[in-house]
Amino acid sequence: MPSRYLQMATQGRETARTNRPPVDSYYSTLGDDNLFRNAGPMPEGASEFGRPGARLPTTQQLQAKQKTPQELGDEYFQKAVNFHEQGDLVSATGYFKRAADKHNPLGMLFYGLSLRHGWGCQPNENLAFVFLQKAGEQVVPHVKDMDPAVAGMAREELAMAIYELGQSYRHGWGVSRNKKTAAYYFEVSAELGDADSQADLAACYEKGDGVKRDMKKAAHYYRLAHKQGIEMFGTSWIFKKKYESD
Repeated sequence: MPSRYLQMATQGRETARTNRPPVDSYYSTLGDDNLFRNAGPMPEGASEFGRPGARLPTTQQLQAKQKTPQELGDEYFQKAVNFHEQGDLVSATGYFKRAADKHNPLGMLFYGLSLRHGWGCQPNENLAFVFLQKAGEQVVPHVKDMDPAVAGMAREELAMAIYELGQSYRHGWGVSRNKKTAAYYFEVSAELGDADSQADLAACYEKGDGVKRDMKKAAHYYRLAHKQGIEMFGTSWIFKKKYESD
């Protein structure tokens, strides 16, 4: 089933790919300064802190402004999301990477997706999986205990990103194919409400791919996906009484 991330990234993607700098891999973009290396020379008399002749901040002021890695990671991730929504995929990917460097789980997830789909950088499936896996190790074990307050777009995006981990294992993108692991990630994402995951997990239960074949569970997840508008041919059987859960 096509990923909705590809649909989300359609607008402005070709422009971003045309204008992006030549980046071959994550390892050629190490260091935050590289993101702005083409910004041009600083105006004469200007300081790094603003207008020409500006007074440098004191040590106490600098210390007061220092942020924790977690705070920086959250800040970088939000900037990346803003750039992504504006269609500036090059800048978005740069900030996803900076968030990932601060061990921000969502930063790692979305930087991995950027590497996979070529959003503002050269595609790199192997490296994409590395970041998706790192994010999964931090996020997935705690998803089912997630604070109910984490909802709306953030929860939806997280579910969609975990779905991509399942796709990695299903298709062998950067990792050996593993139907059982793919089904596991589909289930985690499905429980978060992702419709694509619900449909794919249903198919796993219907065919016995990575899980024990269970037509009642298949019908259950197909119905959940159907309620969210996923159209599936040849699934009218899911509404029969004998496939209702006990």
